[in-house]
Amino acid sequence: MRVWSRGFMRRGTVGYSSTRHSIFILMLVCYLLSGCAGGVDPKTLDLFEEARRTFDAAYVMFEAEDALIEGRMSDGFIQQKLAGLKRKRPTVIFAHGCTGLGRGNLRYMRFLARAGYAVIAPDSFARRYRPETCDPSRHRGIKGAPHRRVSRMRQEEIHHAEYRVRRIRWVDRKNLFLAGHSQGGTAVAAYEGDEFSAHVISGSVCWRGVRMPIGTPALALYSKDDPWRRGRPADSCLRKARARGVNMAFHLFEGRAHNLSRNEKARRLILDFLNRHRRTE
Repeated sequence: MRVWSRGFMRRGTVGYSSTRHSIFILMLVCYLLSGCAGGVDPKTLDLFEEARRTFDAAYVMFEAEDALIEGRMSDGFIQQKLAGLKRKRPTVIFAHGCTGLGRGNLRYMRFLARAGYAVIAPDSFARRYRPETCDPSRHRGIKGAPHRRVSRMRQEEIHHAEYRVRRIRWVDRKNLFLAGHSQGGTAVAAYEGDEFSAHVISGSVCWRGVRMPIGTPALALYSKDDPWRRGRPADSCLRKARARGVNMAFHLFEGRAHNLSRNEKARRLILDFLNRHRRTE
């Protein structure tokens, strides 16, 4: 049984067109030439407030009363269900890809929730200034997009989410994990904090580097012919981890699947990895 609340909209997994790409280019030109950014000047925005918005709009999944509950963190229905949780739960902060919370991200979240984890995915696009950075139809980033700035945003979102979840009574703070897919996986690999028991990276070549603490275990999953790879070594994450001395388990799958959430072996590897690093005391 699955129960969910209203108000969820997916970005980018269906209906993404060249029109949206063109709109972004026009917005970028407007920003560069006149300082406007959809009516918002990013220089005036409060970073903490913007990160707070991404957590308040986070998509949440967990099991309660033999049902899978899912919806936005700020929804009244979800708040009511969360208030009724009694036991502490291992919790995964999940970083979505460059187009937002799409179907593949939700599949990752659902199998984790069904395995007993509470999963919280901050919505990066809840920010008032959040440019598009990728074109899924061409499997590449948008030329001229503020990639570095968005990378910093994703780090802020993870840091703020960790800050918030540690103040939630039903979160098992001894078992807090960080996972992400695609751009979210890149953000997870680059996150330097030591607050998490382990990191899981999906569909990323870790192009912003592997910066997690050396003592934090990591798992990375990638497909040999992933169309987003664009000439980079398929095992880039593992190479970068080894160069820093990070303990990373890496699994390369045959095929071109960018998202491996449908792959039974990938799901089993992720769950085994998380369960292995859960603390019982």
